[in-house]
Amino acid sequence: MESYRDEEIMRKREELKKKKYNNLENGYYVAGKIIRFCEEEVLESFYINLPDNMGIMPEDLARIKYPSEFRPQIILTTVNLSVNMGFNLLRRQAAKGEMEEVVKRMEAAIERDHPDYRFYGHQKMVGLEGYWFAFRSHAMDSDLYNMMLAAVLDKNTVLVNFNCPYKDYKNWEQVVLLMWKTIRPVGRKGDVIR
Repeated sequence: MESYRDEEIMRKREELKKKKYNNLENGYYVAGKIIRFCEEEVLESFYINLPDNMGIMPEDLARIKYPSEFRPQIILTTVNLSVNMGFNLLRRQAAKGEMEEVVKRMEAAIERDHPDYRFYGHQKMVGLEGYWFAFRSHAMDSDLYNMMLAAVLDKNTVLVNFNCPYKDYKNWEQVVLLMWKTIRPVGRKGDVIR
């Protein structure tokens, strides 16, 4: 009987934390931890709100985790390397409406190389000119949930990838989309040029 009460109390505490920490300003309750966010400059080209529990992945680990020479220019990771976000900046302006086609081609290329992956389609971003898609991939010890974004930012194209253990994707997906919505070019505050 006492064990049941303890479990009920713990469940209620978890629910309260989820209600209290559910935005980037106050923090987000993700997988049993409160994550705080702060605006960071990335690739000297844009700002984005990022979790305070992520740091730059060391180059030697990046080469192992992302063996392709086309790995992201910057990779952020958690201490245990289980949650990652990578950034690439292409210094070319995409034509209006081109991002959906870019995302479709990215998705098709990955699916062609990995027909056993499960894809969930692509969606338009709200508040940012771009599209994103998600898929489930396989790793050595578990499956991963992957999200990829292609967006236009001033005269550049920004590519962002995110991955976490598949079992945690429900905790992370909404948070990642909120972070991506905060992307804005360096030199701008909202819509006003500094």
